[in-house]
Amino acid sequence: MINILIIIILVIIIIIASIMVIPFHITLNLGNRDMDFKGYYKITWLKIKILKREIPSEEEKEEEKVEKKVKAEWTFDRIIRVFNLFLESMPYFENIIYAFLRSITLERFSLDFNLGLDSPVDTAEIAGVFWSVLPMVNLIPKVSINMRPVFMKTTFEGNIYFELKIKLLWIVVESLKAITKKPVRNLINEVRA
Repeated sequence: MINILIIIILVIIIIIASIMVIPFHITLNLGNRDMDFKGYYKITWLKIKILKREIPSEEEKEEEKVEKKVKAEWTFDRIIRVFNLFLESMPYFENIIYAFLRSITLERFSLDFNLGLDSPVDTAEIAGVFWSVLPMVNLIPKVSINMRPVFMKTTFEGNIYFELKIKLLWIVVESLKAITKKPVRNLINEVRA
């Protein structure tokens, strides 16, 4: 009986450790044509699809029709109180942000868009700024950004695609450290109220 319990505990520890150490892959593919956004995002772990959602989803369309419930009102005093608590908690959030940045690895980023402003002169100026900066940005491995000016109409349309992988270990560790601090707990309680 004790051996089975030890084996179950070891299996649970191994599963939790593997979830924390083996990275999750996040993919976003989004296109915009005439302010109509379509695409998808997905999350995979060990090439197992955990989540995939279309943009816009049918649920989002239905939620727009349903009225949202009103939560506790945010008064000016409450906003000031939350802001002060946020400032007190900021050193602990910095550690979480640094852990988050260390845990993310960019696999691929691609942006391809058309831009047209009201004036062809403004469009040409913006295109010149983009074209002067883009060669340096495109030197970054795994990054590709293309911009095409459209002089005859006002438009902003294009496609964005990115893949990144994220390991949860250090984010979870820093989050647990932060939750043990009183200012962070006070902030969470005030926001939840």
